[in-house]
Amino acid sequence: MISESWYWKEPLLEAAERLRSFKRARELHGEDLATIERDIFVGFYSIRKLFEAVAKVTDATKHMHLPVSSCPSRRRVTWRNMHRIFDLYDFRQEAKESRSVRSVCNQIIHSFVFAPCFEETGALAGIFTSDTHKDARLFKVDIDDVISAFERVGNDDPTTVEWREDSVGKITSLAY
Repeated sequence: MISESWYWKEPLLEAAERLRSFKRARELHGEDLATIERDIFVGFYSIRKLFEAVAKVTDATKHMHLPVSSCPSRRRVTWRNMHRIFDLYDFRQEAKESRSVRSVCNQIIHSFVFAPCFEETGALAGIFTSDTHKDARLFKVDIDDVISAFERVGNDDPTTVEWREDSVGKITSLAY
């Protein structure tokens, strides 16, 4: 249970800053790659925990979507070949779509395939991820959209909460 959300939000904002610096980098090392992976996993886990807590972020933030790209799989993905992303997925058939942040959280938290993607300059460009759908498609999330999501959740501070009870006694809350 999250009683004070700032302890979850502050690290999100710090991770956003680190990811922004990796976006500008020209060379990344092993320690940097581990930091990127940890920041992304812990960041999206934190977002999901904040979404599940009562009134820690506004409903508008809970319902936001991120643009993602997806590429169909060419063959079965296993532990032995999961590192061969460009052989496993058809990037010529990339499709753009919009996914809820909760869906992106689940993709990353439960990922089977996870890898950062880079610009030609060596700078961080985004992440590749796929969970139980690994044999169907691979998702790519742009690093700017990851940073934006981290900052939006990290800076989101509801000022009003309304509690409602329906005719069968189900209680819901609205935060804005």
